Amino acid sequence: MLQAVDDYCADAQLDKNERQSVRQQVYSYCNEQLQAGEEIELQELSKEIAPVGEKDFLQFSSEQGYQLEDSFPADRGTLRQLTKFAGSGGGISMNFDAMLLGERIFWDAATDTLTIRGTPPNLRDQLQRRQNSGNK
Repeated sequence: MLQAVDDYCADAQLDKNERQSVRQQVYSYCNEQLQAGEEIELQELSKEIAPVGEKDFLQFSSEQGYQLEDSFPADRGTLRQLTKFAGSGGGISMNFDAMLLGERIFWDAATDTLTIRGTPPNLRDQLQRRQNSGNK
């Protein structure tokens, strides 16, 4: 489903804010279904997403052969991927809102480098305390 949503946005040539809005709409509907203990209904989900051009999400996903079930259970981990990036390994664990990518968080694929502008205050305080204690 996530790939279908991303491809739907790409096919419509939506800008970053529009893509984020669609992802938020999908998240809101799916999260409501999860909280209610109900399955995600593809037709209902399609109604939540504004049609792009002459195709709605249901038509797009069917025509592109995504083979999505008419209804399927909501998965909290998958839903989180709609609005957040998260990962861990090598002693590092991080997560951040997807909308920050390209604004405060920048990824350089060529060097596999993530740059964070404006560290969170509590993290900055910890770093400063550690640096100051190391200088004594």
